[in-house]
Amino acid sequence: MILAESVVASDIAKNLKGNFSLVQHDSVIRRIKRFFTNKLFNPYDFYDKLIKFVISKYKVKHTDKRIHIIFDHMFSHDNYSVFMISLRVGKQGIPLWFRCFKGNDKEAFSIDTIKDGVLFVHNLFNKKYNLIFLADRWFNDPAIFKYIDSLGDKFCIRTKTNVSVSTDGNEFRSLTDIKPRTNSSKLLKSILFTQSQKMNVNLAISPSKNTDDPWYIVTNLDPSFAIKYYHKRFGAIEFLFKSQKSNGFNLEDTTVSNITAFRNMFGATCVAITWMIILGADYVKNKSHCKFNLYDIRRTKGKIIRVKSLFNIGMTIFKHIYNSFINYNLKFNFILYDI
Repeated sequence: MILAESVVASDIAKNLKGNFSLVQHDSVIRRIKRFFTNKLFNPYDFYDKLIKFVISKYKVKHTDKRIHIIFDHMFSHDNYSVFMISLRVGKQGIPLWFRCFKGNDKEAFSIDTIKDGVLFVHNLFNKKYNLIFLADRWFNDPAIFKYIDSLGDKFCIRTKTNVSVSTDGNEFRSLTDIKPRTNSSKLLKSILFTQSQKMNVNLAISPSKNTDDPWYIVTNLDPSFAIKYYHKRFGAIEFLFKSQKSNGFNLEDTTVSNITAFRNMFGATCVAITWMIILGADYVKNKSHCKFNLYDIRRTKGKIIRVKSLFNIGMTIFKHIYNSFINYNLKFNFILYDI
């Protein structure tokens, strides 16, 4: 699948060799399709075990053990919905937990589904790190805030402005009544979020200069960090979805109408993306010992700019090594470095 850059069975079959060379092409395609439609294979259990192994060996870069966790929904046309939680590595993300649903199944957006994923991720890191959950304004439910806070973790979640808040503990007003500053952030501590829930949170509002839609970010952290951390959401989850879709394994090229097939395909892309990013991060960490230069960065005015993503580096290394005689070990240790 990595060689084919596709989950389409006919594309995968073209790249298989070895014993598959002795089998009719149509037969190979049918075998691949049978795997994807196999109801006995559970991609959730498989990936959960894989990611537990990866995180057990995770090498965190920051001494304060701070890591950023992003959750969001992905949609494959109007056919499927996916709730995904990812770990930010460099400017990209690897999947930590996912669930696939047919169409716009309400379970994809339920509080229980979100809580299940958050709890799995919380237990995954086993209190070794300081988790900061980041999410867009479609997750501005106080129940989510309270659950993350009850686990002892942190959150920076953008909120819609059609909610009520109290800044003095008494009078509630619309969040739209709290206007942003033009050139600097507005920071508010200990406000009550929504008249019905009255949850004590902090609020950061981004500057209104150059935008008609400033961010209102609810957090249980010092609000002076909220906007900086919320920026970390961008790139990580978008790159991940892009790698699964148009810029990676072309998940949307499939025409499967079976949720089992889609779920198995999606699980396969999660394994492939995680491994490719692990290879890319390993190269960045240990490039001085590598026998070839991928020219993944450039220096401009003293700044280092990454021109190849970790995913792209991993794909390049895999393809370069797989069909060549170069003396280079393709690593299968699944040790992930924070970049």
